[in-house]
Amino acid sequence: MPFDDEDPMPASALAPAAAAAQGGADDAPSFEDALGDETQDFRLFASLFTKSQASGRTLRRGEKDFESHGTRAQEGALEASRGAMHEVLSYTRSHKPKDYTRAWYFPDKWVGAPAAEEREGEKGAGLFARERVVGVEDEIRGPLGQNTGRVVTGIEGYKQTPGWLNTWLLPEEALYLLERGSLDLWWPARGIEDIFPVKKDGDEDAASNATQKVFEDYELGVPMSFQAAYALLIGQDGERGKVSLEKYQVYANLRRTGYKIMRATVMPLPPDPGPSPPPQSLLQWLFSLLPAHKPQDPHSHHHPPPYGPLVKPGLYRSYNPIFAQLALIQRHVPSPNPSPNPNPDVSTVPQEPFEIHFHVWRSSTAFSKTRPPPPDFRIAVADARASSVPTLEQLAALLERRTPWDPPPPAAGDKNGGVGLMYRRLKHAWRNAVVAVVDRGLISYVRFGEMAFGEERLYERVGGGGRGGKGKRGGRGGGRGDRGGRGGRGRGR
Repeated sequence: MPFDDEDPMPASALAPAAAAAQGGADDAPSFEDALGDETQDFRLFASLFTKSQASGRTLRRGEKDFESHGTRAQEGALEASRGAMHEVLSYTRSHKPKDYTRAWYFPDKWVGAPAAEEREGEKGAGLFARERVVGVEDEIRGPLGQNTGRVVTGIEGYKQTPGWLNTWLLPEEALYLLERGSLDLWWPARGIEDIFPVKKDGDEDAASNATQKVFEDYELGVPMSFQAAYALLIGQDGERGKVSLEKYQVYANLRRTGYKIMRATVMPLPPDPGPSPPPQSLLQWLFSLLPAHKPQDPHSHHHPPPYGPLVKPGLYRSYNPIFAQLALIQRHVPSPNPSPNPNPDVSTVPQEPFEIHFHVWRSSTAFSKTRPPPPDFRIAVADARASSVPTLEQLAALLERRTPWDPPPPAAGDKNGGVGLMYRRLKHAWRNAVVAVVDRGLISYVRFGEMAFGEERLYERVGGGGRGGKGKRGGRGGGRGDRGGRGGRGRGR
């Protein structure tokens, strides 16, 4: 579905990710979203503009027949829509020179920059100097320049060299600006010293005027087409100065939707949990699931008797002791420190494609490019045709090694944790990441989180023990829970 670049839709959360992760009636797509994959009716779009006004328009939905009934009216409408589509697609969209900035493709400018690991939270992180291959003549102004492009400074050996005070773009940034008509990418015919002469502080205008007096525009280079830009900037994972098609599609989709997005830096690793325990046999592992009972710990697991029923016979006035005796298997408890690796053959380092590739912020977040705040979302990009559903080991490595410890915030005035807040806590999770699954251009956002279902003991809040209210005859009978229900049949007087 096309988007209007001039009026991006603001968003406060990743709605596709939440819908894919949670399901449910409240997250069901609306009627307009359900129509998003329909074939567009170009007749309505063609009637909205003349060719002199087409550059400021966007596609609008028309009406569609969902069943063929073989009439001439329907066949004529279909043919008219095809003709309008051909006319619209054959039109060359143009932009005024004042609406875009000229940039040059120099892939080897920063090839000698050190490939140091850029850690999240450090000042200047997210530079990725070796990957910046497009230099911009003028500074990118307005909202587009808030999180697009960086001025590469501070690298030893590059000071006072051509282009060192210019803004340089990553391949996905350059291609996105080129697609929306804000950038004019040129192929250089001369060296970088002629196009980006050495600038000194306060002398940018003089250097620019000197260049214009010596060379004409087409003596310096030629403008590039969309096909040439895609061929130069789209590549395989790991190629310097290029971005994969799947990652660019996710980047462009989030930018058009109103989010702020940057390449992900590496999160500082948590402390080493120490050496892993020695391998256990199958029998030892089975017995390890039945930990010893500690009376002083009310939430410890029950140590079952060597024989007989799991629940001891007797009179129970609440479900608490019953469920406590049924707690046999050790449940998962989230921890800020990752657990030791029980399998030395499985790496705990995240592997492609389940690695964080982008940091995403909501549109209302204001920050500096050199020191951004912690991201609202951490996104990994996976190709649906080249990967499969992540395994438990891959998800554990992704969440424990690349996402921070972020437990659900405590609810104000809620001491015991209400049942209604339980779903909010589980939805928030203790760690979470979003995986953007790209299937031939169709993007689905799936949110994975580290949850603790075993920590939500419903039997302690609903149907718990306690003394009930008065009986029908004035006596005090057995209760129906902690809420002081109606009570059982009293003894009376």
